[in-house]
Amino acid sequence: MERKNPMDIKTSLMSPPEPIPQDNFAKSPSRPSMDSKMKHTYSIPAGRFQTPLSPPVSPDSKSSTPDDSSTIIVRDPILFPPDSQRASSQPPLFAYDDTQRVVDEHVRARESSMFREASPPREQEYQLALEFKSQVAKVFNTNRSLWAARELAYLKEDNALRMGARRYTAIAPTPRNVNGRPLPRPVSGPRAGVQKPPRQPKVRPIVRETSGEPKRVAREDKDFTALPDYCPPISSLPNKPNSLKVDWKGAPIDLRNDPHAHLLHPDEVALAANLRLDCATYLTSKRRIFMKRLDTLRINKEFRKTDAQQACKIDVNKASKLWQAFDKVHWLEEHWVRKFL
Repeated sequence: MERKNPMDIKTSLMSPPEPIPQDNFAKSPSRPSMDSKMKHTYSIPAGRFQTPLSPPVSPDSKSSTPDDSSTIIVRDPILFPPDSQRASSQPPLFAYDDTQRVVDEHVRARESSMFREASPPREQEYQLALEFKSQVAKVFNTNRSLWAARELAYLKEDNALRMGARRYTAIAPTPRNVNGRPLPRPVSGPRAGVQKPPRQPKVRPIVRETSGEPKRVAREDKDFTALPDYCPPISSLPNKPNSLKVDWKGAPIDLRNDPHAHLLHPDEVALAANLRLDCATYLTSKRRIFMKRLDTLRINKEFRKTDAQQACKIDVNKASKLWQAFDKVHWLEEHWVRKFL
């Protein structure tokens, strides 16, 4: 007979037998010590296993116990049963039709003073309003292409009205014969229109001048001899052609036969012809510009283009071009008019 070694690794590391699962822990009247716990746990009694103190039993082991003989199935109540099962013994969670109760509560709660001028609605009308169901989905599923075409036409019409288009009333179609061709229009005689009386011409009243003042006529500004001459000498122009040239739209005029052309420098003649000014008008505007230049020097003010426009009695654009040409050859500097102070 083979003798077992008590220090054998197989014997010392053997797990204790698994106890029978229990629903709860056994309560002991006294708390044992650690030595008694260890001794009680690892001791194998001869009879039935004792109740363990730890660890707790897993709930998953309940399904394998022979005590669970049946399984209880719990079902949720039906929220809205179909019509075939409405008369079943199990009542639904919510009431299926509560329209009458809502109508009765509303009728009891409404004020009688609300219907002094008109009769109140009947209960059937309240029920009809509560039981109203939209038929959009039903009509849409009947003919989807027709529904889409009609809604697109409504959308286009709304967009046209939003953009300011007019809505015309539909008129009756043109009458047609059996073959589908339009019927000819009946030819009517000449209309007997109402003849309007001939319109009489309006008689304008003649306004006679009672005052003895003569009518003022705009005269051209050509009397340059009546103005003082503060202009720089023409000999001070630079010795190069077109020294006074400026840009101007339009064809120049011919000043070769002008009686005052000899008083101008050839560059001045070209400037006056380009601006479509005769020589007398050019000389008058030139003298007015330098008169204004002397006035601005007296008050120690800068001579600008607007001053030349105010001084001349010609087009402001032409006056601006004269200021530009004179400033180009340095005729607007102070030393030319300072000697006349």
